Amino acid sequence: MKFRKNTENKNESEDYLKKASRCNPKGLKELLKQIEAEIAVCKGKNHDLLIAKTIITSRLASMRDSGKIPL
Repeated sequence: MKFRKNTENKNESEDYLKKASRCNPKGLKELLKQIEAEIAVCKGKNHDLLIAKTIITSRLASMRDSGKIPL
């Protein structure tokens, strides 16, 4: 039996993933807020949004450690 992935928000989630990997340092915090709001509204778990959130938080932590952005 094959199960289909929920494609309800698939395109939007993929857009967030692309933005998360290419976003400039100034836009990361705003994008993180958008993703967290989308996760709060989402029905069930959206793994793409969770991955995008992980990418952004790790990039922010890396930039803070290197001194590129202030705390």
